[in-house]
Amino acid sequence: MSTRLALSRAYPYGVPAFAAALADPEFHRVKLDADGSGRIEVLAFERTGPPDGAERVRVVLRQPIPPGQIPAMVEQLLSGVLVIERTEEWTLTPARCAGRARVAVPGTPISADGTMSVVGEDAGSRLSVDLDITAAVPLLGGGIERAVVTGIRGLTGREHDRISRWLDDEERAG
Repeated sequence: MSTRLALSRAYPYGVPAFAAALADPEFHRVKLDADGSGRIEVLAFERTGPPDGAERVRVVLRQPIPPGQIPAMVEQLLSGVLVIERTEEWTLTPARCAGRARVAVPGTPISADGTMSVVGEDAGSRLSVDLDITAAVPLLGGGIERAVVTGIRGLTGREHDRISRWLDDEERAG
């Protein structure tokens, strides 16, 4: 069984601005660095495809989560620092960005898998994320999944701020 998490946020930037950001490995590191610690690692980054057609981007990130930002139910499963390994695969065009996300939490039975997209809207674009979170723990799995969903919802506001700041900076520089 899994718990679904669907998030959506509007941005005042067009899809081409998001496509350019998603094609930059530093963007991925910065957007996840919610506490500003600089501990997010880009483990792998691949960018393929013609510059005038659909580009493909694959990024693998490692994100340590400090104690106190981890739901208590999850913290009990850990023998050390919680580390999230996140893989995103994107197809980028000026009209739409479509992606897949896979999240693993090494040393735990917690994972997530889902889709992401950036589509144009009247005043900019909309980033949508749809994840299925799974905690393969008999009897406690549902509670752990709900705690993880709550934790993710708490981090998305800071991630939104970092995405907006990046896109603002790029718009001013461009």
